[in-house]
Amino acid sequence: MNEAQERIQSLDLSGLGLKEIPKEVFQRTNLTHLDLSNNRLTYLPQEIGQLQSLTGLYLSNNQLADLPPEIGQLQSLTWLDLSNNQLTCLPQEIWQLQALKRLDLDNNQLTCLPPEIGQLQALKRLYLDNNQLTCLSPEIGQLQSLAVLYLGYNQLTCLPPEIGQLQALKRLYLDNNQLTCLPPEIGQLRSLAVLYLGYNQLTCLPPEIGQLQALTGLYLGYNQLTCLPSEIGQLQSLGTINLYNNQLTCLPPEIGQLQALTGLYLGYNQLTCLPPEIGQLRSLTWLDPNNTQLTCLPPEIGQLQE
Repeated sequence: MNEAQERIQSLDLSGLGLKEIPKEVFQRTNLTHLDLSNNRLTYLPQEIGQLQSLTGLYLSNNQLADLPPEIGQLQSLTWLDLSNNQLTCLPQEIWQLQALKRLDLDNNQLTCLPPEIGQLQALKRLYLDNNQLTCLSPEIGQLQSLAVLYLGYNQLTCLPPEIGQLQALKRLYLDNNQLTCLPPEIGQLRSLAVLYLGYNQLTCLPPEIGQLQALTGLYLGYNQLTCLPSEIGQLQSLGTINLYNNQLTCLPPEIGQLQALTGLYLGYNQLTCLPPEIGQLRSLTWLDPNNTQLTCLPPEIGQLQE
């Protein structure tokens, strides 16, 4: 390599139709960013472990079915993107990446995560949507820095109680799974701002849902909810609640306590009436009761200025 090549710290080889990584790449040990996304790679050679200055490694949209143990030698790595591959499992060495802040594993074929996931103490963003996960390891609760967790489009039937230990979590995506209930510990997520639970099989919510004081968006469409707990009225920061396509026959009077609520989506339920307290929602700008069984509205709805 000449001097100019040695100074290159970022290398973009994306979208070139590569079936293997050029050997010259592994001689550039000063690389900090390597983009190999959108190629046709079927394997990652063990020489990848030589690039120990890497902070970003992007391998999305390839055909990788596994990873070499040497991936664990990339101790400076803060972002590893493995999305849109064919991974069914991960090497134990990947959990040695203690500097990792973002890990993209969405759109693979993972069926489980080992307990070692809890070792990634610096992790802030974890993308696991569109896999085949049926359960979560309790050790997920050890990820104390985690702020964003995507778990949509899997086959989860329940959540471990340890989910409540994720005190830094702000956004949790659990849509399109097979959840029938939520653990009471969900209420311990005091930093949670957005919770997506649409397209599951939930029949009820735990009262502890009312403890989510930072929650601004709650998405519960396409479940089997027949009622809401009265504690829903404690969500003083809630701006949007989507209840589309459930089996609700009524709303609790406490719904009127949601003073920050701007959007209330009630369509495709079995509601026959709305509580008078609906008129207390002074911030409400969007009320959608379409395709319910409402025959009349309470007079108090006239108090809604917008």
